[in-house]
Amino acid sequence: MSLLLTAPLAAQSRFEGTELTVSASATTSSGTYAPLWLTANRYGVGSVEPTSAYGRVAVERLLQHDAGRPWQLGYGLDLVLAARHERTFAVQQAYVQAQWKKLRLTVGSKQQPMETQNPELGSGELLFGINARPVPQARLDIDWFAFPGTRGWWKWKMNGSYGIMTDGSWQQSWSRPIDRYAKNTLYHEKALYWQFGRPELFPLTYEIGLRMATQFGGTSYGVTTARAHDGLATTYEHATDLRAFIDALLCRGSDATDGSNPNSSGNTLGSYVMQLRYHGERWQARAYWERFFEDHSNLTVQYGIRDMLIGGEVTLPKNRWVSSAVVEFMSSTNQSGAVYHDGTANLPEAMAGRDNYYNHLNYAGWMHYGMVIGNPFFTSPLYNAALGEDHRLRVYNNRLKSWHVGIAGDPSAEWHWRLLASLTRNWGTYEFPLEDCYTQTYLLAEAAYTPRWAEGWTGKLAVGLDHGDLIGNSTGVQLTVARRLRLK
Repeated sequence: MSLLLTAPLAAQSRFEGTELTVSASATTSSGTYAPLWLTANRYGVGSVEPTSAYGRVAVERLLQHDAGRPWQLGYGLDLVLAARHERTFAVQQAYVQAQWKKLRLTVGSKQQPMETQNPELGSGELLFGINARPVPQARLDIDWFAFPGTRGWWKWKMNGSYGIMTDGSWQQSWSRPIDRYAKNTLYHEKALYWQFGRPELFPLTYEIGLRMATQFGGTSYGVTTARAHDGLATTYEHATDLRAFIDALLCRGSDATDGSNPNSSGNTLGSYVMQLRYHGERWQARAYWERFFEDHSNLTVQYGIRDMLIGGEVTLPKNRWVSSAVVEFMSSTNQSGAVYHDGTANLPEAMAGRDNYYNHLNYAGWMHYGMVIGNPFFTSPLYNAALGEDHRLRVYNNRLKSWHVGIAGDPSAEWHWRLLASLTRNWGTYEFPLEDCYTQTYLLAEAAYTPRWAEGWTGKLAVGLDHGDLIGNSTGVQLTVARRLRLK
């Protein structure tokens, strides 16, 4: 394998295409927390604290620098030093990538882009968003390839990975002494996408995909369940043998806490995604949809399709005013219904409701370092003090509706701006409902300046505003300066 990699790369410099980026950012705000859009969807680098700062140094070589070659090589090391953050020092990214034709292998911690949303203007995908720090993993991607015999009208794409979540010690130190947390949690994800259409012949394409993830293995501490040990807090060592990896892949197995009604082992969740694209010569448009599920009850349409994220994006012809715009609506209030009941001998009928998005009995839930991995409108544990549940590793607000708009423009080659406006109505969870329906508004205005007279330099000034009953009111300003250098 090493010989195959070395031969095609020997003729080029190992540093060709490598870039060094040095950046610094500072945020100050008036509220208990920094405005949401100064923190969210930044791969966990942003801090929820009202005043914070960080410095960042990244060395990266992207696969695109080998475009057109059979073998492509990429790597990166991204370090963050922060003040008033959950982590003072963090290895944000550390990875190596190798690609041969349609096959791409990534080993390490790398920020992965979203499949269906604009990362600058969208609110965030429900399953694999960009709100939390990346999880170290070994990941294999197979890029779009035409299914045999379809002449390119039916294409496939897929990926799969195994990894380990690195926030176990942080969970232990941050959570309450009697609260549930997990260490050495293993991670698995997989996805399959289909695309129908050939845009070079007809400007419309349709994509559909199924994506799933599982947290498994490791050790769960402080687990409380009436099914075991009379409700006492208990420690569970979860299996990490070969069978546990296969169970995660095939969504089977069970946990010791399942009792007489076994479920799939670990925390298994996923989503369906679809998008319809218009590939115009001067402008493009697309509509996208995502349906999240926590277990089998929403894996099918047994309980209808009531929870979803639906959005639209348009990219306009080049002009000085607006380059692209996004509109989204999301609802998560149903969660298969409010009633949950396992079948028993006396009452065999089973009701599979109260899915409790992003939460789990044995694990902290769908989060990494206290930030939800999916859409940031689901209130991350780092905000739980506002809900009276400080230092509890649970999502206490996952039943909500949101409306979101994002607009961006490029007045010139040197200037870029974006506006985000979001409105949410929040009901808490089925188990812990809020006292009332809380309304929260999140606003952002940001301008970026990349001067021609200072090659490689970029400055950003952002103003954020939060208003509402959920996490309170806050007005903040964020200044970011970055310098990018080509090493070779």
